[in-house]
Amino acid sequence: MSRENFIFNTIFYVILTSFFIYIFVREKYLVAKIKIYKDRFSEWLIKKLKVEGKTLSNVIRKTVNFVESIGTALILVLIIQKFYLGNFLVPTGSMIPTIIPKDRLFGNMVIYKFKEPKREDIIVFQEPIQNKVLYTKRAMGLPGEEVNIKYGYLYINGNKIAERHYSDLGAIGNDVWTVPKKGDTVEIVPGLNYSDKFKEKSIDIAEVQKYLLENPGSVSEVLPDVEFILNGKKTGMILDLIHNKENLDKIIKGEKVTVVLDEDYYMALGDNTDGSYDSRMWGFVKDSRIQGKAFFRFWPLNRIGLLD
Repeated sequence: MSRENFIFNTIFYVILTSFFIYIFVREKYLVAKIKIYKDRFSEWLIKKLKVEGKTLSNVIRKTVNFVESIGTALILVLIIQKFYLGNFLVPTGSMIPTIIPKDRLFGNMVIYKFKEPKREDIIVFQEPIQNKVLYTKRAMGLPGEEVNIKYGYLYINGNKIAERHYSDLGAIGNDVWTVPKKGDTVEIVPGLNYSDKFKEKSIDIAEVQKYLLENPGSVSEVLPDVEFILNGKKTGMILDLIHNKENLDKIIKGEKVTVVLDEDYYMALGDNTDGSYDSRMWGFVKDSRIQGKAFFRFWPLNRIGLLD
């Protein structure tokens, strides 16, 4: 994490936290002040709509009070969930037995604003396939590390990580990948055997991008021979580079793309090694996609507790 980001995040959280402290300390004053404005708005609305009769006027006043109360509560909850304490529902079994489907988790949304993820952290991130869903996986490969899977175990820089078994599924197979880090040079080398859908001479890049986003895992179908070369060695996919229109345009034309990375990346794996759609299949997660650290299960009540 850069010094600039650290300073910015520190200033931001000091201001935001001070704001919440101010609300807590001055609650009675603020409630009274808001009531004055609500009453004024209600009277203005009654006059504007030319409402007559006590019953309908009271309905308007109660409606304004209700909307303000719900709106204020919703805004505060959204701010808290976005910047402090995330609330997540787990839809799949990719983290069994640690997390099972329908578990509800709290996530620490502050921690990665000030430090990098550590190995074994359960991270919540915006997946790079469709850019729509939040995934929950473990950060197992850190920036700059060499990772591979053999004999049912994950190896980091040649050292066996013995905490759990991992299958060599997906694109990783028996390959050794290097997890990209900021400043690394990546070459995207296109093959020649594109799918029939995109072999035409006149190709709509927007259509290709739409197809890739709507069909998770279809990179190997559209670009079956594309390779990612990191500092001279083949590594896993970096889908954010593929989703860049300029890069994709060049790749479809058979041109090599060279990019200097401006972020660190991570290898994210699910504990349910045979049932997890993770970095083995679709590559690496860039730092800015990681939103928080899942740390506490609050539902169901019979499984409540800290996650590890």
